[in-house]
Amino acid sequence: MPKATAFLIIATFVVGCDFRPSAGNEAQPEPTGAEDVLVYLASAGSYRLIGKEPDSDKTFLGKLTMSHQGRRLQILRTVDGVTMEGVGTVENQVLRIRYGSGDSSFEGTYLLQSDPDNYYARITGYLYKVDQKTGHPVETKNPGLEVLFPEASMKPTK
Repeated sequence: MPKATAFLIIATFVVGCDFRPSAGNEAQPEPTGAEDVLVYLASAGSYRLIGKEPDSDKTFLGKLTMSHQGRRLQILRTVDGVTMEGVGTVENQVLRIRYGSGDSSFEGTYLLQSDPDNYYARITGYLYKVDQKTGHPVETKNPGLEVLFPEASMKPTK
């Protein structure tokens, strides 16, 4: 299927969908356009995670999975055997993930772009520690860095 046709089919689906939160759910930011919704839909999946810890030069490898839960993304992030649960939302082509485990809370802010060759999401971002009392990111001159690579098999482009 040509890329233009696939995009048109997805765009038609998105325009016809109602992405408003249902009654009783916490209000979610509305997508700013069809492009944000397309990125949200394409982001679910399993990713290899490569990063650098906040306030450190220590690097790490891990795994991150995203699945749809209403208008949010449910996140499971595993690094060094520690799994953190989180919630992600897409706002103006930015994926914001808030998650924690025990005494550690973090917020990640990631740029979302689509790869023009294969439809895989390109996800790169900064990771900040969050003050658990205020809920705000802790000021730092050395934020964490993360990049996510999809684990799905990639077909060569023609």
